[in-house]
Amino acid sequence: MQAPDKNPSHPDPKAANRRLGLILLSIVVVFFLGFFAKMVFLG
Repeated sequence: MQAPDKNPSHPDPKAANRRLGLILLSIVVVFFLGFFAKMVFLG
């Protein structure tokens, strides 16, 4: 979506890997923040 000039029928494997990595990283960050918030608020 960020690069409309690229051909959508030929995806870049590096871009796909980076997107997958960002998704996994965001999931880990959300879990870590939830755990940290639980430790802070519930003692």
